[in-house]
Amino acid sequence: MNENQRLASVQNRTHLSIRQLAVFVLSLLIVGVMVLINQRDTAVIESAVAPVPVMPVVSLDQRISTSWFCPGVPGNDGTISGSIIISNPSDADFNATVTRLGVGVSPVVTAVTVAARSQAAVNVKEGIESSFISTIVEILGGVGTAEQFINHPAGNSVAQCANEPATDWYFADGFTGADSLDHIVLTNPYSDSTVVDVSFVTTESTREPSRLHGFVIPPRSVIALNMADEGARNEPVVAVEVHATAGKLVVGRSQHYLGDGRLGYTMALGASGLSSEWWFADGEKLDGSTEQLVILNPTRSDATLSVMFVNGANPDAQIEPASLTAPAGMVTLFDTRSLPNVPTGRYGIIVSTIGDPGAEAPGIVVEQVINRRVGNSVGTSVVLGAPMGSTSTVWVAPSGVSSGTDDAILVLNATPVDGTITVSQIGPAGEVAIAGLESVLLPASGLVSIPVPDGIPNGEIVVRATVPVVVQRMLLRGHELTGRSAVLALPTVPSPEVGS
Repeated sequence: MNENQRLASVQNRTHLSIRQLAVFVLSLLIVGVMVLINQRDTAVIESAVAPVPVMPVVSLDQRISTSWFCPGVPGNDGTISGSIIISNPSDADFNATVTRLGVGVSPVVTAVTVAARSQAAVNVKEGIESSFISTIVEILGGVGTAEQFINHPAGNSVAQCANEPATDWYFADGFTGADSLDHIVLTNPYSDSTVVDVSFVTTESTREPSRLHGFVIPPRSVIALNMADEGARNEPVVAVEVHATAGKLVVGRSQHYLGDGRLGYTMALGASGLSSEWWFADGEKLDGSTEQLVILNPTRSDATLSVMFVNGANPDAQIEPASLTAPAGMVTLFDTRSLPNVPTGRYGIIVSTIGDPGAEAPGIVVEQVINRRVGNSVGTSVVLGAPMGSTSTVWVAPSGVSSGTDDAILVLNATPVDGTITVSQIGPAGEVAIAGLESVLLPASGLVSIPVPDGIPNGEIVVRATVPVVVQRMLLRGHELTGRSAVLALPTVPSPEVGS
């Protein structure tokens, strides 16, 4: 198999027929109805969070305590700082412990009280010295959320924190071109060692270094793998798979882009599983921007994919889906500009696998890379899509949004039914709708970009919709840098019935 085949060029794509498109849209409606039925009928949540796969979620169960596992902050550079934002939307104060874990150092535990209807920012680097520092937030006797913020000279980055450790973690994208820095940050929060196998895929092959087979992560510690040092130097593609053979862990990816078309910094939590669908609320074809979908198929079978573009129910605005093949064990690069009918502007993207009749559709991992250029400056953003099962009518952004921007919040309608959106903020008076954002129209199978007025104070943002949606934030990178960083909000799952 040659390189073009391994990278699954779009040369072999075909277009779905109008009939197939209608069937796909009908399936979206069915998924939306199933989500609503599930929210109505869910009777039991057996653990801290209902089992929505692959990405973090927020439980609305008021009877539980909550833990968040944050992916890590670079700790050996004085120009980089990091904090954990803990949000308390409830009417009562709660206490939390923040445990900092590092490389070859003892954990540092701090107690914090988060007042009702407020946030607390905890300095990740305080009291600990390590090349990377990961944190565990344990909220006691309350329901709250946590996100990780990194202030980096190459661009600020917000990362989700996991609900719990997992045995498997995946990254479709990875980049070491122009000696860019790509660190895979492995965190073991437990008191026993975790043993993992780490493999990665480049444009040339799949590699399984013997050093990373049976690799031991000591108890309550962090290890960061520099992928260039592991044999992936100056690679445009470095997809990574981590499998724990003993124990569980949390895995993040720290990337500092230094050239070859990418500039900036991103930190992200990995995907803790595979999904047959991935949803993106910010597809864009704008002046100066390039967009690429990076698709990892870690299975042993080739996967047939459909890439659907969503920009409204108007038949004249529909873009026929593209079809392509993702070879087994390889990475597929899909340049959306290769499709001539993609219109200028913003749109949603749904990437799905197509299973054989009567068989379950195979799982993959999909990330989106956008490079935004203004003059000689470039800003790179990378975001993991929202997996199947994560659409929700309520999404929260614990660390807030960038006010004064015209694309602060992007919302993708997951159904062919018109809806409305209310954007609120948690403050001293509780959850209060932002003026002008009380009832934003959301077209069927469409996308809306929501500007947030300038001067909005810091605080948790809540997005409520009348139909299941996917919500993504576009954040300023700080330091007067061009472009945006991108991160999903957190979907909520329902509370169990009282007495269940």
